[in-house]
Amino acid sequence: MIKMPHSNEILIFTDLDGTLLDHDTYGFEPAMPAMAMLAQKKIPVILNSSKTLVEILKIRSTLGNCHPFIAENGSVVAVPVQTFPGLARKDPLFQAQSGFLVKRLGGDRKAILDILNRLRQTHGFSFEGFADMDPARLSQVTGLTEDQAIQAGQRLSTEPVLWQDTPEQWEAFAGHLADADLGWVQGGRFISISRPFDKKDGVACLLDLYTTSTGSTPFTIGLGDSPNDQAMLDMMNIAVVICSARCDQITLNRPQTIIRTTARGPEGWQEAMDIIFKTSRRH
Repeated sequence: MIKMPHSNEILIFTDLDGTLLDHDTYGFEPAMPAMAMLAQKKIPVILNSSKTLVEILKIRSTLGNCHPFIAENGSVVAVPVQTFPGLARKDPLFQAQSGFLVKRLGGDRKAILDILNRLRQTHGFSFEGFADMDPARLSQVTGLTEDQAIQAGQRLSTEPVLWQDTPEQWEAFAGHLADADLGWVQGGRFISISRPFDKKDGVACLLDLYTTSTGSTPFTIGLGDSPNDQAMLDMMNIAVVICSARCDQITLNRPQTIIRTTARGPEGWQEAMDIIFKTSRRH
């Protein structure tokens, strides 16, 4: 039986693509009963994705979600203005944007673009970044509509690139990135360049805010389906690994409870919530 806290606030951190959202259709309908249950219990569901702030705002609206969220792989944290009163005064790095207080943990995208352009000009590396593409080209390489591609291109702290050079050149390029204090994450097709931040960094930022606000450390539940979610999941009290093509690559050591679903995407999300909340005992 899963033990749940009686007094501590419960927070749920979830990946989107392949986790809460279907990998192919981006639908979330199978998870709606769990989402409704969590809303009734007033348990925040915090979206944590590689998607941009603009993309997540749209998804958030569709989900009826009103909680803080994490964008661009942990590089951007967005908090509704009313969630933590006085936050902008206490932490000036949170700046007003789109009705939210937004903190760019990963720094500014323009600085990253300046470094990438310098490396390309100096060493002749061949790659194509989102900033190099017009909406038609971005739509072509991502499979998104042009409107969706525009949203995907509105990045604050990261730059995805399409590597077009040799593996040997990549090794040299990666070395130059490290020298410039930049890191990278390999996605399905693109390589995301940013300051060395991860989904876990966005989680840590929000956990600090909730802990300060409530006076106690929240009890955390995390859900993800790929190695990109591993560091986030390893921070959780309960870690849920959603079944996927790459879920067997996730190795966890720290969570008190680890759940691996048999269903994929939102079906797996619902499966996990059923396991946690229908078999749990509060303590």
